[in-house]
Parts: sequence; structure tokens; C-alpha cells
Amino acid sequence: TPWAIAGKASDTVSHLQETILKIMKGGKELGYTGRYEIITPVIEQTHDLPVIARITVGRYWKELTPGQQTKFTDTFSELSHSTYAGRFNSYSGEQFSLISEKSVKRNRKLVQTRFVKADGEEIRFNYVLHQANDRWKIINIIVNGVSDLALKRTEYSSIFKKNGYPSLIEKLLIQIEENADRL
Repeated sequence: TPWAIAGKASDTVSHLQETILKIMKGGKELGYTGRYEIITPVIEQTHDLPVIARITVGRYWKELTPGQQTKFTDTFSELSHSTYAGRFNSYSGEQFSLISEKSVKRNRKLVQTRFVKADGEEIRFNYVLHQANDRWKIINIIVNGVSDLALKRTEYSSIFKKNGYPSLIEKLLIQIEENADRL
């Protein structure tokens, strides 16, 4: 597929956003499971989930055994898939559009997009990407100026510090269940 080559970072973002619209349009007919099955491979292709998972745990990553690191990465990936499948569950004319793509520090790109809801409300989705295996992959999403990575890092570090690794895994599993319940 053409987007897979390290051409434009915006191709990666477009591939993700086109798939988001596809599952939104499929909505209730696809159901949660159908949306999950469609979006999962695309998230795997467009996001650098192992890197994102590691960053969200911050300095606690080094305290985890290799087995715990793998388990956390797998659970975090499943949560990412379930979040897209749960949130993007209906369509009423929403559209994504590309604003710009620009280089930022250390071989990274910032792709700025807007998401216009049916009522005309606009949400800014800005994506930070880096190159991994000759592809541009998403490592952070900033929604209306709020970094998803920063939010998760604060939340996860706090849980880890207070209650340890098992509580963090439990929290992610609960969030996965909640996403699945959205139908």
C-alpha cells in the first residue's frame, strides 16, 4: 500500500482517519466487535504502540520485568483498539480534513487536522509521528491542545507509584470492558 512507504506522515494519518470514518459509518450495524476488527490492523500499522506504551509508564518502565513489559504493551495495545472501536460508533456527516504537515525536532513530523462535527463544531486533531521501520508512525495525538500521551503518563505513573503494576493492568482491563460496553 502506498501510505506504508516513508513518504508523507500525512498519508499515515489519512489512512487512520479514513478507517475511523468507515467504522463510524458502519456504526451499529458493525457493532463493537466489527468496528474493533476493522480498526485494529490499521492502528497497528499507523501507531507505534510499543513506544507509546513505554512512554506512558515513564521511569517505571525500567522496574518492569521483560514479561511485565510485554504484558503491559499488549494490554495497552488492546485498550487503544477498544477505545477507537468504542468511541467512533456512529456517523452523522462528520469530516476530517488536513491542515498541514511540518517537520519538528529529531526526525518527527506534526500533522495538523480538523474534525468537523455535523453541527459545525470543530475539533483539532494534531498528530506527532516518527519514523519506525521506514514508515511514519503516530506516537502522540493532541486533541484541542491536550496531549493524550501526557494525560496517560500522568495517570499511569500515579497508579504505578501508589498501587503498583497489577493495579495499572487492572485499570486498563476495566477501561477495555467499558469501551466494549458502549456497543
